[in-house]
Amino acid sequence: MKSSPTKRPKARLTNTIRRVVTTHDPAGKTVLLTDDRLALPSFPGGKAKGAVVWTTSTVPADNIADVQGEKRAAGMSLKGGSVLRITEFGPGFVSPMHRTLSIDYAVVLSGMLELVLDSGQAVKLWPGDTLIQRGTNHAWRNPSPDLPCRIMVAMIEARPVTIAGKRLTQTPTWRMIASVLAGTFRRASSYNIATGKPRPPEATGVWRVVTGHDASGKAVVLSEQEAHPVACPSLDATETTLWNTQQVPADNKNDENAASVAGSAIRSGSAFHILELAPGLMTETRRGPSIDYCILLSGKAELILDDERKVLLSAGDAAVLRGTVQIWRNPSPDMSCKIAVCRIEARNSGLPICTV
Repeated sequence: MKSSPTKRPKARLTNTIRRVVTTHDPAGKTVLLTDDRLALPSFPGGKAKGAVVWTTSTVPADNIADVQGEKRAAGMSLKGGSVLRITEFGPGFVSPMHRTLSIDYAVVLSGMLELVLDSGQAVKLWPGDTLIQRGTNHAWRNPSPDLPCRIMVAMIEARPVTIAGKRLTQTPTWRMIASVLAGTFRRASSYNIATGKPRPPEATGVWRVVTGHDASGKAVVLSEQEAHPVACPSLDATETTLWNTQQVPADNKNDENAASVAGSAIRSGSAFHILELAPGLMTETRRGPSIDYCILLSGKAELILDDERKVLLSAGDAAVLRGTVQIWRNPSPDMSCKIAVCRIEARNSGLPICTV
């Protein structure tokens, strides 16, 4: 039985995030582009901080020519491309309401976070909970008086949504900054909201929240439910499919049934899933036409490169796999590991797809 959220241990957060990025050598073999640590600088107002882990200038992404992903300014989101970011909200932090023209795949890494929608709905998210944010107007609130909350979000360009004759637009970055500065001393109770349904204490799968729009264009919760893992014999692992889109840029109005599409990779689209490896197990070799944004949620995992070099990742570490051959191995003899993976269609410039 899953432990109650109120009994979760306090997370020990570091001030940096480890980032591993792969690329290809001239012969097409998998090598490391970078293995470093990212600082988490403070945002305006000082009550939140975060870092951009990687970006792509386009979707589909370019896994050959685009090697400047860590240097590109992203703002709130990146028009025409994608962004992987880690954000930490300090105790009592409340963000302004805002919208980005993107589909966001998010997973809470530590602490407790409330998602507040402009319809008045709110949802509590705990470590390991996932969110599919579909271009909705929302705010973040950390209700804790003393603990920070950390979240990973992969943001992918999406088409603008028009509802009841109104085109829903992105919140300007300048307005977000001004609102944060003006609300530096705002209390966490400043939103008068209704709390969404609680997660059942007996839940054993991955808790998934999906947002969308009502007929007037207000943000609403479309679903709150468990997503259960299924065995993947080809990977020698289990995989929990959370969402897929048939295309990128995504369609936040019409992809209502995307989660029902089986599989962790959709050609020409995107996918979000949780990969779990039992102790001692190793996935089979895979290379697909995608860029994979990954973060280790629990345990340890080895990323094995073409030359059999092993890169050991721990919980909280991020990896950006740029269409390279990948093998994951769980080196632990007694603890499983979980990896959150966002896949985005990419151009691999003729490199072969490999699934052995």
